[in-house]
Amino acid sequence: MRTVCARWQEAEELPRWLAEGYYHVATDVPSWTAHPNFPRPEPADYYTACIERLTDLADWFFRGWHAYMEPHTWADL
Repeated sequence: MRTVCARWQEAEELPRWLAEGYYHVATDVPSWTAHPNFPRPEPADYYTACIERLTDLADWFFRGWHAYMEPHTWADL
């Protein structure tokens, strides 16, 4: 998702299928992973960081820029 954000950040228009995909990931994954039966082999902080990353990427994708000051390094999750 980060690579796509970087490639499309200067675009005037976004393809609907791509925008729909970002929207669904950003809105559906948090509710799926919040379900009590969702398997969580990693520590809770990992899932919190992943949801935050998805939100940051969706924000970047739809606005055309991310909220972090450059130079910014995206930490591995």
